[in-house]
Amino acid sequence: MEYKVIVSPLAINDIEKITDFYEAITIEIVIRFLEELEEAYKVLSINPHFQIKYKSYRSIPLKVFPFILIFEIDEHNKEIKILSCFHTSRSTKKYPK
Repeated sequence: MEYKVIVSPLAINDIEKITDFYEAITIEIVIRFLEELEEAYKVLSINPHFQIKYKSYRSIPLKVFPFILIFEIDEHNKEIKILSCFHTSRSTKKYPK
């Protein structure tokens, strides 16, 4: 059974900031970034059991872009909640809490 992927308001805000930044460069990068996000969502919906990074938080790296998706699994409801889209050069102290 596939999991439903839910993107939190904080993660949506992160993604909007990222796309705004890339849009200033070129729209093609935005399109590639969003396609890569969709691919990560598909992977998570099928197999969300990536390594636990902190407490119950897990992460999946994007393949090309320097970001990871921080997420939690709700096994009871078969849902994946994306908490943040986090730049890999940022301090782990800034992970969502």
